[in-house]
Amino acid sequence: MKDLHAPSQEIHPHIPTDIVSFGGAELIWIDAILLVPAIFGVMFLSNVLRALALALMLTLVVTYFVLYSWARVHRDTAIAHLLHRLHIGPPRTTA
Repeated sequence: MKDLHAPSQEIHPHIPTDIVSFGGAELIWIDAILLVPAIFGVMFLSNVLRALALALMLTLVVTYFVLYSWARVHRDTAIAHLLHRLHIGPPRTTA
């Protein structure tokens, strides 16, 4: 049996990739770069501008859900293709 603590041997820890996925790691950086400054920027706005920013964010969320539900029903439309290309659409099934 080889010495496990010998300096010439490399130790590779076993990371189960079927349980932990590092595919979304870039989302953390996107959040840090875009959302944190936006949140702090909205914090220091006046009440009227803060209400407008909240209404804009709510409008974007509602618009996304409407487009997503449209893309689930009508899979061959341009909206469904656009959401799929942006990786935010419903999963496409191949028949």
